[in-house]
Amino acid sequence: MKQHQKWFAIALAVASGLVIASSAQAQDYASGTPYLSNLLPANMSIYDSWTTATITSQPTGVEVSWVGGYGSFYYANPTPIAINPLDTIAVFTFTINNNPANYIWVGSRFVLNDNAGGQWYPNPGYSGPFNGGSPADVSWNGNVATWTEQLNPAQLTAIQAGGDVLYGFNLVFDPAVMNGPPIEDITFNSLVLEVPEPTTLALVGLGAAGLLALRRRK
Repeated sequence: MKQHQKWFAIALAVASGLVIASSAQAQDYASGTPYLSNLLPANMSIYDSWTTATITSQPTGVEVSWVGGYGSFYYANPTPIAINPLDTIAVFTFTINNNPANYIWVGSRFVLNDNAGGQWYPNPGYSGPFNGGSPADVSWNGNVATWTEQLNPAQLTAIQAGGDVLYGFNLVFDPAVMNGPPIEDITFNSLVLEVPEPTTLALVGLGAAGLLALRRRK
């Protein structure tokens, strides 16, 4: 192998290691597990239409099935979840289990309750799987929606101070404009606080630059 090829291969290997390390950065799951599948009914406070909903734990999250109307619940973590001081975003994912074409314009929001108190995301938080007016912070993949939200200044201040914890969270759903029977069936899959990952290209450049500097010293 030519010398420059050797160094480039090493740089790629180092960068790949950095990518793996970045991907392995701590993700702070709102309920302590990757999926919202471990929610205990005793720790739920249920509001509005969800007082008559069927709420069940599934392997990929917590499923809520109800007939029409705005609903929400607050979940209190049995043990508060420690928050990484480097977290700056929250990622919220849910799945529509019945016909997604019926969901024209719906509101989906969450609240994170930490040392800064309860902070709402997103605002206003309305979208739809086939609605061209959906905001840029939500993406739909068929019947799965993913909201990616920058944490607000109050929450960032509390988190960056260190020692912050997540006491609990609210999940909210508002079927504002529906087509067809007013029956909603949603699985709330995950709610995660994260450190944004640097791009692979930037990591490759960083690895190559570091190795080049090391080579020049020799």
